[in-house]
Amino acid sequence: MNGGRQNEGIGRFKGELSDLKKLSMERLVEIADAVGAAISRKVKTNQIRRFLDGTRKVEAELKNNLPFEKVKDQIILLRPKLAYAAGRHEDVKELAEILDAAVKSAAQTQENFTKFLRFMESIIAYHRFHGGRD
Repeated sequence: MNGGRQNEGIGRFKGELSDLKKLSMERLVEIADAVGAAISRKVKTNQIRRFLDGTRKVEAELKNNLPFEKVKDQIILLRPKLAYAAGRHEDVKELAEILDAAVKSAAQTQENFTKFLRFMESIIAYHRFHGGRD
């Protein structure tokens, strides 16, 4: 599905992910496919899901009509969680670096946050598709 790009480093997406507003959902899915393929043999699904769980907590608060400005700090605090995971597991480091850029963008607007959440879900789906470990 990823057009044979899995051997290229995923760090190349960092610039694009730093401005989620400019990315179409189609492009986000393409990036998620490439990322999922690249990390499928290195990163466990559980490691990605832990981070997604933190993102889902923010989503739940937004669904409960909490204004975006009230949850913005929680989005920003996802960054240290990434750093911790990368510090514990070297295999997570490259993923954490590109997600860090996306988290910064996600904290800017609710629309960006929603794109980020869909991006995370897509990474997990493609991680599984490409044979990712549990």
